[in-house]
Amino acid sequence: MPAAANSLHSAPRAATRRAAAGPGTSVNPAEVKAQIEAGLPGSRASVRSDDNTHFEALVVAAQFAGQRPLKRHQQVYATLGAAVGREIHALSIEALTPEEWSARGGA
Repeated sequence: MPAAANSLHSAPRAATRRAAAGPGTSVNPAEVKAQIEAGLPGSRASVRSDDNTHFEALVVAAQFAGQRPLKRHQQVYATLGAAVGREIHALSIEALTPEEWSARGGA
């Protein structure tokens, strides 16, 4: 994830609409972030997109402890439901525990 992702910020968590909106609609990074954080309680996410179709997500969650990357990614995908493959055409995920995030210099 680009250097900007090195600062997980706490933006308002108000979800304006569920990321799994109907066909033909689009979602923005704030909506994807809110959906991930709602689906993984206590997590922090940073989501970027240049076109509201291809997304990059950095997700820090205690739930990832002891899990392999595939399981972590599956948990993130599960929070987004049917939007993956529809409104969300592609999603690049970096999923870390709080300890892994701190070790990388995250704040």
